[in-house]
Amino acid sequence: MQVKNTGFTLLELLIALTLSTMVILLLAMGMNVVLNEWERSGGRLESSLDKVLILLNIERALEGSYPHTYFDKDDNKRYIFFEGEEDTINWVSTVSPGRHPGLQIWQLSPSDENDWVQIKVIPAFAGDPTERLEVEADSVTILEGYTATFEYLYKDEKLDDETEWLDKWSAKKLQSLPSAVRISLEADGDTEEDSLEVVAVIQANQHQSIRPVKP
Repeated sequence: MQVKNTGFTLLELLIALTLSTMVILLLAMGMNVVLNEWERSGGRLESSLDKVLILLNIERALEGSYPHTYFDKDDNKRYIFFEGEEDTINWVSTVSPGRHPGLQIWQLSPSDENDWVQIKVIPAFAGDPTERLEVEADSVTILEGYTATFEYLYKDEKLDDETEWLDKWSAKKLQSLPSAVRISLEADGDTEEDSLEVVAVIQANQHQSIRPVKP
């Protein structure tokens, strides 16, 4: 009686091994693509969360703007501190990023290359905050790849609360804080980030009996 051979030939084994290797390679390549995309998505998510937290802190700090006054020796007068330009803003807030007690001086300004935003926060003591900003603490880079512009809401009580967005605000001249601040963040053209906008309503926009004057 002759036993029939049911084993695989060498050619069949080589074909099976080749197909198995190809399948494993395809699976490995697919997993690598998935993992890389996951890492990129995770990085974008982390970056987005960081931006949201930064913007929330800035918004809270503007909403907590305080009519801090200082004495000007040259004019022999007291003035409220809040100075805003189109690309730079300085103010005093009750909000501290590190939850430190007391008032804090905040400054947002462009970097030297004007391709991202810088921030500086220091304690507010007696004296002109502008002088302290010039000599104390270094700026920290935030929101890299963005440029910021600021607008300030003026409300005229004499004209039924007529409002107007200004590109400058000087509390020294207007004798008041703005009613709101609008921050427009324009993304660098080299990035895929979207432009952003924040509007912070300032509750303490009047200082006791002082009322804003017409700009």
